[in-house]
Amino acid sequence: MEFATQIEVAADIIWIRLHANGEMMLRRLRSLLRMDKSLFYQGLGWLARDGKISITKTGWRTRVSLIK
Repeated sequence: MEFATQIEVAADIIWIRLHANGEMMLRRLRSLLRMDKSLFYQGLGWLARDGKISITKTGWRTRVSLIK
């Protein structure tokens, strides 16, 4: 599979999990998905670039949610 396709698939998986569970802590999302760290963060970047997610940081906590 081409690397760009892998990133797109990772982004889709992340989106599906956020759609099912709602806003999540970044650490929790990553642990649930159990995908390669690099691929996970590139998938997040893909979604952020497309304006599909919001990432907020409060103190040490980072939350990810879908933009509706």
